[in-house]
Amino acid sequence: MSNPLLVMAPEPKDFTVTLEQFCAALDYWQPHAHLINPLSTDTVDAGIEVDRPDQPAFQILHSRNSDVLFSDGTPDQAIEVAIWAINTFPKTGPGEVWLVDEGYTGHAVLTPGMSADEVRTVWQEHQ
Repeated sequence: MSNPLLVMAPEPKDFTVTLEQFCAALDYWQPHAHLINPLSTDTVDAGIEVDRPDQPAFQILHSRNSDVLFSDGTPDQAIEVAIWAINTFPKTGPGEVWLVDEGYTGHAVLTPGMSADEVRTVWQEHQ
């Protein structure tokens, strides 16, 4: 499992998070987070920066297409982001939602209510 890690669906319409939903979900990360406007890119339109004491700061970025959340945190932080995402934003289609690394070398199928240990256990390396 390497970073950055992404929360997404193999079929993009199975997981969508509007910009409004993303911004409204900031409270989970309080009191150590704030909304950021990342540098203007074609792919990202907003972010949350989390800076907790005694941990590396990290960002959660929202894709302009509303179909991917990116995390640049440690693997443990990215797993927390994935659990937050699958429990906060319901699937919008019948397919799976994945935590996947940027190189698509592995993934975990996310389901509501799963623990961090379960995410690690279901991680599958791609051959």
